[in-house]
Amino acid sequence: MIDLRSDVMTLPTEGMLRAMTTAPLGDEQVREDPTVRALEDDLTGMLGQEAAVFVPSATMANQIAMLCQVERGQEIVGERHSHMFRYEAGGPAFLAGAVVTGLPGTAGVFTGAQVREIAQLGDSEHRPRTALALVEDTHNVSGGRAWPIAALDELYDTCDELGLAVHIDGARLFNASVALDAEPDRITARARTVAVCFSKGLGCPAGAALVGRADVLAPARRIRQMLGGSLRQAGVLAGAARYALQHNIARLADDHANARILATLLAEGGLPVDPADVDTNFVFLDVASLGLDRGAALERLRSHGVLWSNAHHPGVLRAVTFIGRSEEDVRTAASRTLKALTTG
Repeated sequence: MIDLRSDVMTLPTEGMLRAMTTAPLGDEQVREDPTVRALEDDLTGMLGQEAAVFVPSATMANQIAMLCQVERGQEIVGERHSHMFRYEAGGPAFLAGAVVTGLPGTAGVFTGAQVREIAQLGDSEHRPRTALALVEDTHNVSGGRAWPIAALDELYDTCDELGLAVHIDGARLFNASVALDAEPDRITARARTVAVCFSKGLGCPAGAALVGRADVLAPARRIRQMLGGSLRQAGVLAGAARYALQHNIARLADDHANARILATLLAEGGLPVDPADVDTNFVFLDVASLGLDRGAALERLRSHGVLWSNAHHPGVLRAVTFIGRSEEDVRTAASRTLKALTTG
């Protein structure tokens, strides 16, 4: 069985496991874990920021970022299908009492002009005050699309002018960096806060971090404690993350190449896939246009030895390439997908 459901299916490599079992440890909750401290220093340098906090998940990193910057009743603006808005269990409303305003986007990208049009910059008797602009890079629902640098700069310029903070949900930030051939700090240095995840394309079993300006993150550790995210000998996980930052970023290009191979083979075989939409490691397949319901299509695929998953869009399936899935695996998956969906 070739499993392409998500890049959260990664497993640690032997090298990563060695890094985990040999990492120096201490009590992270009192800032005495040397591996966590080293990881946080690594991240501030890589992302052009001042401070970092290691957390269990990128969802928690996003929520802490919000709680550090958004008061109850204030507004967050972002692309309407952003992960924080759609797939974090209503955290902005439940935890922060925030209003979320979703903007229409193209491939996950919205513009500074859209923010300018909607932002409420002062107190109002009727409208929530806008506090934060949210960027998801890469953008999951749009198919792992990376924000073009020019579009990001335009948004930063507008938000700087308006006095709005920008938070980067960078669960797949390093995919964007590789796809754009840009250093990570070229994407993140102007943001107020950045969330990064280690358990997707970077191949770690768990872990994430919130990185940002020191003054903004001053309450972050207390908020992490409130959310139940404080850790003790967390160097076991931080060791995996440090290994990933050293060894698993450049190889993301292999995942992107494999996704393009998969998309091209399927398109050449007559399936409704557009290789031009593959920026990083996601491939979308429109099974509705084949007259198939997603459940039936997934069952056909499973019976032929390949696993896809439901995409956000109705009638669309998703495959994701990642470490542990070789070019040979992807070519075999393409053959099995074609057989499953063109012959039944």
